[in-house]
Amino acid sequence: ETSRSNITGMALDHIHANEVILTFGHSTTVREFLIHGHKKRSFRVVVCESGPALKGHKMADELSRGGIETTLITDSAAFAMIHVVNKVIIGTHTIMADGALRAPNGAHQLALAAKHFSVPVIVCAALYKLSPTHLCSYDEDAFNKIIGPENMLNFSNAKLHSKVIVSNPEFDYVPSNLIELFITNTGGHAPSYLYRIISELYHPHDYDLDNMCVEDSDDEDNERT
Repeated sequence: ETSRSNITGMALDHIHANEVILTFGHSTTVREFLIHGHKKRSFRVVVCESGPALKGHKMADELSRGGIETTLITDSAAFAMIHVVNKVIIGTHTIMADGALRAPNGAHQLALAAKHFSVPVIVCAALYKLSPTHLCSYDEDAFNKIIGPENMLNFSNAKLHSKVIVSNPEFDYVPSNLIELFITNTGGHAPSYLYRIISELYHPHDYDLDNMCVEDSDDEDNERT
């Protein structure tokens, strides 16, 4: 909670009066960041609904209850709306070592739309989400998580299920070149600065988590012998 309060405390440095801010899905940190900024700034928020889970509906409701003028849109309407937006503010599940994101599914297309219209993408996330690992091109399946299709298809329609294969990935990979700024509990950082933070938070042996587990296992075997 201290990390979140540190992040929300920087809202007035990044949110300006009469702006239009676009966000995606539901993030408690982003919600508190926006509500804190609304205490002294007047601005509007557009929320992408984040299908198929539709977590953006909850986000839009909470922002509206917080007194912020909020508009809920479908994910497919993001490209049409992005040209009137001043900045995109989102949360993420994980920050990779190179500044890329493991973010909720749909965040990549939003970041691409923002890049096309030169709209900055800001990520609000505490440093405990920073990982020392990179995404390898041969490891994309392990990077993601395929969840059940129950929020996309009605299980009562068994005949349809027997005829289709549904892939429902939970995460998107968002490259670091689509991110403008990270707002963390220690301040604002460019993606290129994350290497420095990782060197302060992690030992070099921690950079490869798989090899670290193998080394630990070998050490235990040596101790037993």
